[in-house]
Amino acid sequence: MFSKKMVFLAVLVMVLICTGTGFAQEMNSVSLDLFPLFKGFLSYDSDTNYAFFCFALGYERTISPHFGLCVYFDLFPGKVGYEKPEKEEGKISYMYVSGRLGGRYYPMSEYSEKFFLGASLGINRQSVDGKSKPERGGFTGLIVGLQAGYKLVLPPKIYVEPSMSYVLSKSGNYPGVSVTPLGWQGGLRVGYTF
Repeated sequence: MFSKKMVFLAVLVMVLICTGTGFAQEMNSVSLDLFPLFKGFLSYDSDTNYAFFCFALGYERTISPHFGLCVYFDLFPGKVGYEKPEKEEGKISYMYVSGRLGGRYYPMSEYSEKFFLGASLGINRQSVDGKSKPERGGFTGLIVGLQAGYKLVLPPKIYVEPSMSYVLSKSGNYPGVSVTPLGWQGGLRVGYTF
């Protein structure tokens, strides 16, 4: 059965698609943030059986001069280690997922380029061994972020976007898991504008 959060996300995506078709200015971009991807690779530890593969995807649509509407989706699957009672080590599944809606203001350009300030709000969930209960190391809650960065659009419509953000969110208490966004976060998005 569908959860309330999944229905909310589906309705949110439909509203964005429907309202997006009503805007006159046609400028869209899709991106992948390389920082979480590298963070997942760097957190790999064969001694503790930790391994993560972190995807942070983004979509932005310019809706008026100096302003863009954004949708962010993070998916961080992985494996985390644990000790069995017999002192053997094993792995259990780990999953972090978040969906956020945000806005960006570009004071130096009428288009979605150059310096920007942004904010986002959404929901996120961490589950360990398929369970998101706090006593098992999981959580479900709100996520809020503030962001500043610079979008450099290169000639064939490819862009690079270094940024810095501050993220407020719930966090799980599973030992050793530190790939979820919390506090100061660097970003390096690579994307395509169309």
